[in-house]
Amino acid sequence: MKRVFLLRMMFFALCVSFVACQKMIIDEADGDEDVKNPKAVEFNISHLEQIPFDQTFASRGTDVSSVCNRISLALYKNGEKVKQINQTTADSNFGHMKLVVAEGIYKVVVIAHSGEKNPTMSNPQKISFDGKVTDTFYYSEDVELKDGGSYDLTLRRAVAMFRLVISDKIPSDVALIRFYYTGGSSTFDAVHGVGSVNSRQTEPKYVTKDMQGKSGVFEVYTFPRSDSNVLKMQVTAHASNNNVLYQKNFENVEIKRNMITQYKGNFFNGDSEEGGLGNGSLQLNFYSEDEWDKRETLY
Repeated sequence: MKRVFLLRMMFFALCVSFVACQKMIIDEADGDEDVKNPKAVEFNISHLEQIPFDQTFASRGTDVSSVCNRISLALYKNGEKVKQINQTTADSNFGHMKLVVAEGIYKVVVIAHSGEKNPTMSNPQKISFDGKVTDTFYYSEDVELKDGGSYDLTLRRAVAMFRLVISDKIPSDVALIRFYYTGGSSTFDAVHGVGSVNSRQTEPKYVTKDMQGKSGVFEVYTFPRSDSNVLKMQVTAHASNNNVLYQKNFENVEIKRNMITQYKGNFFNGDSEEGGLGNGSLQLNFYSEDEWDKRETLY
């Protein structure tokens, strides 16, 4: 009896040790899956593909951990989610996900981002995020998981960025810069690679004492929709009591997936640190971070 007891205790300790070594979180809300003919599979997410504007240049790869701090992988079968695994950069195996699934054809969807929480992935065509949209990458393909094995996945950028470059000095009474914009989406359709909801997005950017008296750069993201390629952007600067001190409206802000739309100028109609842009004039640039393809408009 003592020997049996010791064997049971050793087995229990091994199970606890195995679970402790698995640096991932499995969505407990997933339904039970048919586990006939289970196969061990591994998905490796090590690079992010950055597509240049005209898609004629060779794309570049970026290490996922240098851009995103969260990865979620979901498997769908017959339209229903059967499994979701979430990781953060605190996990030693970040970007490498091992799981056991039954043989079959699955839709594999991966989302990499830097949000505060994991995305809701119940529907691959309506993936939502709790909080602001960050730089986000995705993978979505139907994969036949038949013999197990390892799969190397390359993710594509899902978002467009609006970048506001303030050339003049931020006044000492400005405590917050608020972005309110429509025309994009805060919900993502990973099947088609587009935004799936007509959203009204708001993102506050808090101004610290160190930022006051200097120029500034502020960035916000959205998922471009198939039926809209422009944003209507309102930017307001607020005092600590939330009163609006300055405001600028930008109409027809062109956006595109994997493209940065940059507005540069004197937001507060003050003296520019760089010089050259005065009287409220703005410089408008479109470019990708890796290829620097540019279109420039002055007005």
